[in-house]
Amino acid sequence: MEEFIARLLDLQDIDRRIDRFRADLGSIPRELEIHRKDMSGHEARFNGFRDKLESLKSEQRKLAQDRSENVARIAEYRSRLLSLKTNEEYSAMLKQIAHTEETIDRIDSRIIEAMYDEDEALLQNDKAEKERDRAVKRSEAREECLQQRKKELEDSLLSLEAEREEISLKVDSKQLKKYEKARSNGHREAVTGLRNSACGSCLTKIPQQNAGEIKGGKTFSCPICGSFVVWTSDSSL
Repeated sequence: MEEFIARLLDLQDIDRRIDRFRADLGSIPRELEIHRKDMSGHEARFNGFRDKLESLKSEQRKLAQDRSENVARIAEYRSRLLSLKTNEEYSAMLKQIAHTEETIDRIDSRIIEAMYDEDEALLQNDKAEKERDRAVKRSEAREECLQQRKKELEDSLLSLEAEREEISLKVDSKQLKKYEKARSNGHREAVTGLRNSACGSCLTKIPQQNAGEIKGGKTFSCPICGSFVVWTSDSSL
């Protein structure tokens, strides 16, 4: 194997690790977003139950006020009975009293229903609050781990990039340019083995004579993808 190929293989190994670390780094924001959305979902669910509970409490306050007003209204009607002079007026006032009493009965029924509804809403609210708190703790713990992982990856990347720079300086500029071009074209295996007499990177068939030279230790530059084709332990004609 030619000396520059050995150096390019070292460089390629580092580039693979850099690619992997960058991919891992790229996935962290997505994972964070997933956990934050999950936390927001639990928060929204809790807020929904809380709003329902507040609505029931508000309704009960309104019902209590309506009941108080109707009780006061009946008292007023009863006091006015004594001043009425005709049977028609007296009968009309009794109907008003009866109607108001029916209204109070309906209010009382709704107050009882609202009390049961509030008890159920309290249970649901407490359950949703506990679920939200558990989700927040899980998300916070996971975010802390992800942020730590991000820091570790960034530190590793800095170290690898420095190592890559050092190796790159030892590679002939012309060969390095060809290597970089092959990688920029999407061929991450810019130094590849011969696979069934084909380029291991793009699978282009290599002329038999060139394939034999590759087996003999020479390096072949693929005319299609630009990768360096060499003989490796798993190569084949």
